[in-house]
Amino acid sequence: MDIELLKKLKKLQKLTNEELSEKSGVPVGTVNKILSGATKSPRHDTIEALAEALNYHPYETERTDVEALRESLAYGTPRNYTLQDYYDLPEDVRAELINGSFFFMETPTLMHQTILGELFFQIKKYIKEKGGKCKVFLSPFDVRLDNDDKTIVQPDLMIICDMNKLDEKRYNGAPDYVAEIVSKSSSRLDYIKKLNKYLDAGVKEYWIIDPDKQKVTVYQFHKEDAPQYYSFTDKVPIGLYKDLSIDFSDILNDL
Repeated sequence: MDIELLKKLKKLQKLTNEELSEKSGVPVGTVNKILSGATKSPRHDTIEALAEALNYHPYETERTDVEALRESLAYGTPRNYTLQDYYDLPEDVRAELINGSFFFMETPTLMHQTILGELFFQIKKYIKEKGGKCKVFLSPFDVRLDNDDKTIVQPDLMIICDMNKLDEKRYNGAPDYVAEIVSKSSSRLDYIKKLNKYLDAGVKEYWIIDPDKQKVTVYQFHKEDAPQYYSFTDKVPIGLYKDLSIDFSDILNDL
């Protein structure tokens, strides 16, 4: 039994030892000793009671720690998690924090990574050849979008031009350009919730790339234009630059 995971679940759910004791029926003194490490070999039924109170079922061998976290944190439901909760997540859990709620990310597919790699290559090559001052970044890289402690996102790809907002840990503010590659599980998040967040935060240009439909939806927020739609046979212009277009036929050939 991983006591550390129970401690993380307790912290993320913002429970005190007293509240956990009340929920589980385990005396608060026992809770204190177990979570502090003073009790080295807690009783099986005591651990089960604590786990049940945290909505974690450690003895179901099919479940993983990540699955337990997702269920316990109630994926995408309104909560009040903060930046500190985000950085307290286990290292093997990828998630975004949006308006105080966690949204967990699946492992990228081969198609996702192929599209992302080619997109990065074409943009990076252009900026380098032109001697541009902006930089292009791949996920995972944290963006503190609203400069508050309620939202941290990891765009699949972004271009940033204000290096004063960049530090070793994250980018603080709105990127100039963001591209998200849609999966079945992220479709609603990318098309609705992130669209509105990026618009409100001041992102100038937002691309939603849909591999299944072979479609690219482009929003030029800084021009207040209606979205433009392209297929994977098109060359799609990046509005930040006058002469940069992404040739999706090259990407299509690699899929």
